[in-house]
Parts: sequence; structure tokens; C-alpha cells
Amino acid sequence: MGRGVKIGAFLKRRFAAGPGACGAAVLCAGLLAGAAARPVHAQGGREISGFAPARVEAERQLEEKFRRLPEAGRAENNLRHLTSEPHMAGTEASHRVAEWLCEQYRSYGFEAEIIRYSAWLPQPREVKLELTKPSKRLLATREQPIEGDADTADARAAAGFNAYSPSGEVIAPVVYVNYGLVEDYRVLASLGVSVEGKIAIARYGRSYRGIKAKLAEEHKAAALILYSDPSDDGYAAGDAYPQGPWRPMSGIQRGSVAYTELYPGDPLTSGATASGAQAVAPVDAADLPRIPTMPINAQDAEVILANLRGAHVPRSWQGGLPFTYHAGPGASEVHMKLVMDYQERPMYDVIATLHGTLDDEWVMLGNHHDAWVFGAADPGSGTSALLETARALGELVRGGWKPRRTIVIGAWDGEEPGLIGSTEWVEANRAELQAKAVVYINTDVGVTGRNFVASATPSLQEWVRDVTKDVEDPATGGSVYAAWSESAGRDTQEMRGVARSAPRPDASAPAPLGALGAGSDFCPFFDYAGIPSIDLAFSGDYGVYHSVYDDFHWMKQFGDPAFAYHAALARVLGMMALRFDEADILPFDYPAYAREIARAANELAERGARQADAGASLKAVSDAAATLAASASRAAQALRAVSAAPVDAAKAEEINRDLAGVEQALLAPGGLAGRPWFKHTVFAPGSYAGYAAEVMPGVSEALGRGDGATLRAEAGALAEALARAAARLDDIARLAREAAPSSPVVGH
Repeated sequence: MGRGVKIGAFLKRRFAAGPGACGAAVLCAGLLAGAAARPVHAQGGREISGFAPARVEAERQLEEKFRRLPEAGRAENNLRHLTSEPHMAGTEASHRVAEWLCEQYRSYGFEAEIIRYSAWLPQPREVKLELTKPSKRLLATREQPIEGDADTADARAAAGFNAYSPSGEVIAPVVYVNYGLVEDYRVLASLGVSVEGKIAIARYGRSYRGIKAKLAEEHKAAALILYSDPSDDGYAAGDAYPQGPWRPMSGIQRGSVAYTELYPGDPLTSGATASGAQAVAPVDAADLPRIPTMPINAQDAEVILANLRGAHVPRSWQGGLPFTYHAGPGASEVHMKLVMDYQERPMYDVIATLHGTLDDEWVMLGNHHDAWVFGAADPGSGTSALLETARALGELVRGGWKPRRTIVIGAWDGEEPGLIGSTEWVEANRAELQAKAVVYINTDVGVTGRNFVASATPSLQEWVRDVTKDVEDPATGGSVYAAWSESAGRDTQEMRGVARSAPRPDASAPAPLGALGAGSDFCPFFDYAGIPSIDLAFSGDYGVYHSVYDDFHWMKQFGDPAFAYHAALARVLGMMALRFDEADILPFDYPAYAREIARAANELAERGARQADAGASLKAVSDAAATLAASASRAAQALRAVSAAPVDAAKAEEINRDLAGVEQALLAPGGLAGRPWFKHTVFAPGSYAGYAAEVMPGVSEALGRGDGATLRAEAGALAEALARAAARLDDIARLAREAAPSSPVVGH
């Protein structure tokens, strides 16, 4: 997505459970419960978090078998097939991809089903942009073909457009708004420049494109043009495709402009289940923009921007085009015409299941399968790796292994226009997911280079580091973790919703993980259902995002020529699945989570010290955070004591099931103020940030607005959520103390 993260539309009332050619009724089961502290067991110095000492060696042997199975050549063949035609959501080509994925998973030994939904989804009927002053010139809506890359000339590729833009026709002068951020409009105001009645032109980057559309609308622009500046992902960053991996001047970044910071999924039926929902009229949908928006390439942006006059812009606004940028307006006048074809269109999710002994405990992995055009990196690389993970797990089963927990893989449709497939599925199955979910592991733009990046709930961040220490990095021969730690802080292009941490000031500090915001399919699992989640990829120089140039040829030339990192990603995903699947006590680190919460509470208290009426509300949050930290410490201590020997299986299941509720305890039933779909009180995408995570968003945003009434309400809801999490951790401590260490663990 805009990944994006990421990232919108589902029609719940038009849900259809018709089986695809692969056959199937709706698969509605869930994932199991999480855990709290990270009980670590050691045997001969070879410890694995969550495993009893007597089982560590067997797990090591199983993992060694698994790591030998993923093959780069198979991953390459997977991607070749996945990129054989454009397969935008809502098209028959996307259906064909779903059918093929279903067949592949079945061939690996999984049960596989296609679940069909219907969504309110646009496709472009007419996209026209022309310069009318100072001279007439028709501007491009499609990319120029690249010699030697036949896919770039494929007539089936849709013109560049922004999903969920309304139809419209505008003739108006143009104003340059830099990245179109809140602070950019403040600068324009200080310069005496208004966008009212004009066409705003903004460069991509620094925020989700839907936020740019929202702000342009709020400032009464008549329309919005988006373009990719070469200083951000073009020749200023390095050689452009086909000489290098960066965006050529004719590259157009497609993408959704739905206001997914309000809610992802179907804009007409937010939060509703799949069947029988009452849809609102499109004109009343809160997350649909009201001004026409379209993307263009840098060549045509140059023609428009070169004719702007008016105020000189700040140095930070200067892009990579060969002239001095001005805010405008000026001589440039543009005629934009958009005719969008909105219809209910079919979405096809694929759900693949490998049953375990504990069939009501699920370890879940997923990625989307729809693409704006060919989607070699986004999402094909992640899907290709995930297929290899599934094939390798199937080989283990054929060799006699029986999963302890059930492994479920989701291939979601409609992620690009707005997380449609994953949101629809989670909304339809939320209660079962919350009863059974262990974890959701997401990959999306899985491979664009060598640099491992990840985001995770704080309780799993150290565990992610542990797993990567046991997977080989193809380039260095050392561990993925060692390469990640060494490369952390390098400037790599961020195009998706995987949140990146700031460079480490201390090179000896642990490799950084980001917080989960939005931008890809982890969003409904984490932000809406409270399922502990992870998002991961191997990242690199990637300038062809959401363009026709993101194809197999680009991947073969620049992204991962040997497909070694596709295989490495398959190993990381599989190792994560195996460790969750086989763990005795699930490996969550709630003391780490409590430390993150305490840090955020302290930062809010410092900010609130400048507001007279904020102190009492923020003290309640700080007090609740301190209580949570004490409860997490007690639970961790009790789990360490009980994990010194095998635990009674029934008691272990009870502990694990109860621990899943800790993340869910952090949900507010009524959601965040003004955004009821987003229920996580500790993490959510910012209202004006797009993909990036805001910590304690309800409180932080109310504090930023100086809204005392909302601050009191949101601080109260947050304090209550922290108290619920603390109570759950106290229950875990009690269960752990009651556990009988003499009873053997069973379940294999």
C-alpha cells in the first residue's frame, strides 16, 4: 500500500462466501492467545525463549531441517508467475492470482480456501491533465516503456490514478505546497499564499498521500496533483531505472487517497461484519476525499513548476528539478479531468491452514496479493517468500513433523486501495481471533535489498532480534541480526508502512525496530483486534514503488538478482512460525512493553507540564503505567520460576490463553476520539501522519490541540486500559505460581 503502509473499502453487507475454483466455505477460525514475559531456557548455552530446557535441542534440530528447505530458484519462479500480468484489485487478473495461490498452498499440504467479498472500488475511466497556460500541452498519464523490459509497454496497465479520488473537472492556477504537510501550509500562510480555489501540487513523501489530499481539501484547494520529485526517489538518489534502481522521470506513483487514518476497509461500512451491514451513501462516507486528486511524473511536474512565480520557498522545499522552486501562483494553469468508475467489485482472500494438535491456537502469517501493476516488490517479493515458507513447512510435515499449533496463512486482496481483504476478514472474525490468536506476522514489500527492517509490538521486539540471530545473511555469511545491527541507521528509502526507528546513537545498542502504525495488513489485526503483530522486510534502494517499472525485470536487475534474500526472508518467516508454533510458554516480553509505556507516559507528562489543566489527567496515566510495570515484573518472575522445569500442559495452555489478553486489554471498546475504528490506546497511525505510529495517540493528539475535555476523556480511557492489562498480568503471575512443574508437557 502506501504498506502502508501501506493503505479503502469493504462492503460487509454484500459479503459472499462462494467458493472459488479451489473450493471452500468460509473459514472462520482464529488465532490463540499470547504471552507475557519472555521465559528463557538454556541448555548448553543454546537457549530459546519460551522453550523448556529438555525441548531446546529438538527445536534446534527442527529449525535446522527447515532452514535447508527454502530455495532461491523456487522463489524466483514464484515471482515470475506472480508478475506475469497486471493484477489490480477488483479485476479478473487478481482473481487468477488468488486461484493460483490457492492451488499452490494445497499442493504444499495446506487446506486452502478462497473467500469472496464485494467492495466499493473505483477504476479510472478517463484521466486527463493538460497545461493550458502559458502554452497548451497534454501531460502524460502513463509511463514511457523501457527498452529491454517488455512489461513496461503492457497496454493492460492502468493509467496513473489515485484510488478513491472523486470524479471532477477543474481549470485553475497552481500552488506548490512542498510535501503538503500541516507545517507546509503554515509556511504558505506566512508567505501570504493561499491554495483556495487553486490546484495544489505536492511531492510524494514524508506522509501518506491521503493526508496530503485531506489537508488540501481542508485548505479549500480545488484539486490536488501529486508527483515524485527526483530528490526523493529519482536521479538525485542514484541512477534511475534502467541504469539503476531509482525512479525514472516518467515514473508515476499510483496509490490510494482514502482517509485510512479514520478507518481502513470499506468506506461505506466501517467496522461492520461481512454480512447484512447497512452501508452509508458514498457522499456521507467520512473517509472519502471530496476534491479530485491525481499523480503525475516528474517530467510533467517540471513543466508546471517551472512556470510558477511568487514567493521564493524555504531551502528545505527545493527539490531536484533544475530551477529555483517558487510557491506560485504564476503563469501555469492546469486543466484536470477525472472520470472514475465506482462499482462494487469482487475481492478474493485466500486462507491456507496447516492444522496442529492444538487446533484452536493459531499462528498466522500474511501478505496481500493485489498490485497496482505487476508488483514485483510490492507485494510479489513478500508473497513469493511466504510461498517458500509454506512449502518448506509442508516438507517438514511430509517428513513426519506435526505442528503443535495450527498455522494459518492469509493472502489478502484489495490492500492497495485500502486494506480491504484483511480488514474485511478481521472484522468478520474478530471474536474468534481474539479468543485464539497467538500472533500475526506480516510481510509486504518483502525484498528490495539487503537491509533487514522490522516493526513489532514492544513485547516481541527482542524476540525478533533473537530469531534473526539464527538465520544466515546471504551476503555476509554471518547472521541476519549481525548484518542488520551493522547496517542499522543507514539511510534507506522508506516507501511502506513499516515504521523505521531513528539511527542508533550508540552502535552497541540493539538493532532498532519500529512501532506499528498503519500501511499494511497488520493494521486491522493490531489496531482493531489487538492481536500481537510483526511487520518485516529486507529493504534497499527502491524508486519504482507503485509504478509500471516495479516488475520482474527490475527485481532481477536490482532488487535481488539471485533471489537469495527472498529465500532468507522465507527462512526468517518460517523460523518465527516454528518458534511460536512449538513454544511451551509463548515468548512475549511484557516488562519491555511496560518500559515503553512508562517512557511514553513520562514524555507526555513533560509536554503536559506546559498546560495548566493537563496535570491530573496525565498523572493518572503515569500512575497506571507504574502499576503495569510492577505487574509485568511479577508475571515475568513467576514465569521464570515455573519454566525451570516442564509445565503441566493444561496449565500451560491456560497461561498462554490468558496472556493473549494483555494486548487486547489495551484496546478501548469505544475507540479513539473521532476515530472509533482504531481501538488500540497505545499505538495507532497519527491523524495527520498517515503510516507512522503515534504513541498514546488519543492523549498525545488532544494534548497537541490543547483540547482539555478530550484529553481528560482519552487519558481516562488509557489509564483504564493500562489497569486492565496490569490485572491480566497479575492473573498470569497467579497461574504461573499455581503451575505444577512435575507434570510433563504434552501435545506432540
